[in-house]
Amino acid sequence: MGFRDLPLFNEAMLGKQGSRLITRPDYSLCARVLKGRYYPNGEFISATRKKRSSKTWRAILHGRKVIQKGMIERVGPGNSINIWKDNWIPGLRTMKPLIQPDNATVQQVDELFVQGTRMWNEQLVRQSFTAIDSEEILKIKPGLRMGEDTLAWNFEKSGMNTVRSAYRLLKAEQSQEER
Repeated sequence: MGFRDLPLFNEAMLGKQGSRLITRPDYSLCARVLKGRYYPNGEFISATRKKRSSKTWRAILHGRKVIQKGMIERVGPGNSINIWKDNWIPGLRTMKPLIQPDNATVQQVDELFVQGTRMWNEQLVRQSFTAIDSEEILKIKPGLRMGEDTLAWNFEKSGMNTVRSAYRLLKAEQSQEER
C-alpha cells in the first residue's frame, strides 16, 4: 500500500473511525455507546474531550483532526452552510473563501442563488468574493435533487473517507510544513 509513516497512517485510520461516527452514527454498538457517553445531544464533529475520557475516545478525537481538514459541505439548498466558516468550496486549498471583504453581506450559501432557484447569482458572487474565490464558487453545481446539504470527503469522488486519501492529505500537509 505504500504507507511509510506509521503515526500518520494511524491518524488516518482513526479519522476513518471518526467519519463512520458521522456518516453512520447508529451502525454499531460501539458508535451508539460513544454517542451516548460523549455527545448525546450533539454531533461528533463538535464533541469535546471530557475529564476521564477513555483512551478510545481520546484516540478518535485525535483522528477527528484529519476529518476536519478533509470534510466538505456539498451544496444542496445551501441554507445550512455558513459561507465564511464552513468548508464548501472544493477547488480551494482551504475549502472556504480566502478573504471576507468588508462589503460582503451574505452569510449563507443559499443567499448567493437567484431567488427561488439553485442557480448562482453571478453578479452577487463576483461582488462578494475575490476573483479566485468567485471562479471556484461558480464551478460548483448545486445538487438539484438534494433535500439538504450533506457532508462529504473532499478527496474522493464518492464522498466517502478512505484511509488512503486521508493518509495522502496528511503526508502532503507534512511535506508542506517541512518546506
